[in-house]
Amino acid sequence: MTRTVYFPTIIQNNSITAIDNIFINVSKFEDYIISSLFNGLSDHDAQVITKNEINFKILNNTPHYIRNIEKYGIADFKIKLSLETWDNVFDNNDVNFTYNSFLNTHLRVFYTSFPLKKRITGTNGNAWITMGIRTSCKYKRELCHLCKTSNDPF
Repeated sequence: MTRTVYFPTIIQNNSITAIDNIFINVSKFEDYIISSLFNGLSDHDAQVITKNEINFKILNNTPHYIRNIEKYGIADFKIKLSLETWDNVFDNNDVNFTYNSFLNTHLRVFYTSFPLKKRITGTNGNAWITMGIRTSCKYKRELCHLCKTSNDPF
């Protein structure tokens, strides 16, 4: 890791400091430009780092599998468990055999109540948008809607 900010980021009265830093892995992040940007929002200047060549990870259409656990599946799971006789679990004195029999019965019922569903992740142009960015955008839209619908002058 190496430091990239070599200029002051806070300039106030008679004080000039460089406390805001960006550290990068030079072997993976070459050919970059860093500059200061006065944003007027705080006493700190923003740092803008620009990379000339960006290689986005391209999502392929590989499937992944999920289990949809919802109230109907839970009800089905409970009914199927109640209909089991559990004889193979209680008819043996060997702890390992009893445990394995219980686990096999439980998993068989679980897998039939909550089957795997195949999902294919399509390639899109927004592969760079992270979950954090999506959450922030959602929150921003909620605040914007609240601002538009509020009669509060502040």
